[in-house]
Formats: sequence, C-alpha cells, structure tokens
Amino acid sequence: MNSMKSLLTSGILGLGLCFASGQTAQATQAVWDVNFTPAGWTRGVTPGSLYAEWNVFNDNIPGGNIQDTTPEVANFGGGTYRLEELTGAAFLTSGGNIYSPVAPIAFEFTIGNMGGAPSDTRDVYLRLGSVGEFNVSLNRSFTNFLLNGIGGTYSLLYNEAVVGGFGGNEVEALVSWLGVPNASSFRITWNAVGSSVSLDQLSIDIGPGRSPAPIPVPGAVYLFGSGIIGLATMARRKRQAA
Repeated sequence: MNSMKSLLTSGILGLGLCFASGQTAQATQAVWDVNFTPAGWTRGVTPGSLYAEWNVFNDNIPGGNIQDTTPEVANFGGGTYRLEELTGAAFLTSGGNIYSPVAPIAFEFTIGNMGGAPSDTRDVYLRLGSVGEFNVSLNRSFTNFLLNGIGGTYSLLYNEAVVGGFGGNEVEALVSWLGVPNASSFRITWNAVGSSVSLDQLSIDIGPGRSPAPIPVPGAVYLFGSGIIGLATMARRKRQAA
C-alpha cells in the first residue's frame, strides 16, 4: 500500500484525531505490497467476471454510517457495490482510511447485479489492506468473514510493523470462497480484532458463473439395470419354451 498514506494513517491512529465523517480524502494511487491474480479467469477481461477496487474511501451517503458505493480504482463487469461501516463509531482519516479509536470497526459489503444463472457457482476473492492493531494469536487484523453466511478461507499476504508515525502493523490479507452458490447479490461481513484498526484498501474479484457439472451415474446402476434386463429376457425365453 502507499507508504505515505500508511505513515499519515499511523499518525492519526496514535493521536485519535476526529475528522468529519463526510470528509473527502485524497491519495495518490493503489499500491499493494503483494500482487494477487485470480486463477481461472483474466481480471478486467473475462465476460461474466466482476472486479472492483478502492484505495481511498469516501462517504457517498452522508447522514449516517460511512457508506462508499463508488470504487475509485477499478470497476469492471457492471456490478453494484455498497461498503458500510456498521458501528457508527468510525470516521474517515485524512488518508482516506476508515478508522475508529474507540471500537472494533465492522463492515457489510454488498455486491449486486451479479449476473449468471441461479444454478451457477462462483469463486470470490476479497483482498484487504489495513493499518493498526494486529492480533498475533489470530494472525490477522480483521476476522469473522462471512459471505451469505458461508465462512471464508483467510490467507495473510503481508505483515510489517509501520516504521515512524505511531506504530501499528501494515497488513494485507486475502479471503477466498470457492464454488459458492450464485445469488442475485452477495453480502460479505467482517470486523476488526480490536479498536485502532483502519481499513486502508479493498478489492473484490468474482469469477464468471460456472454451470454445475453433470452427476455421473455410478457403474453399479448400470450393472443393476443390466441384471434386471437379463432376468427379464430369461423369463421371457422360459415362457416361450413352455
């Protein structure tokens, strides 16, 4: 992630300064420390796939919890997005992060206009960047990831203590759901491990819908059917002989 943005954010984490939640923040560009490319499709190219990315968060719906509906780095595939901080205790830092010094921030991320057939399955990858508290036992800064009630697989991609400012850890993580049932919308929820964790970056990759593979008929069924046919043939021959 952008080093200047991290230093600015870490300073705000330590001071606990309160900025107006409706403030619009500016930063340079998205900089991830670890590259990630989804397997099975080409990001930003494959029809039916979705991709969106944020480096700077804003409040598009003032008057309540922070809600960001406009990914400013990338938006491919025609999906709709709404990221909402749920505690109401968070604010936007001058670096464009979502942060609270008094409570673990929590999020609801809704993706709509998914496309695909109801019987399809999708692969989903949620990538997060954070600055602040890091739980060594859990090996993460965010936890309890659910997509439509389904738990995700967490992978820590990057973890380094912030040099300068007021400390904390710069963390990048990937949460994956493979082969989840398609739906008209996906709802992903998660929360921080404690206070003084800020959401710094976010991206979402959703693969094109896959039709379920046909279920092969077990060989025993064929043998059973052949046996029934054989018995019927023998019975008919006996009747003809009689």
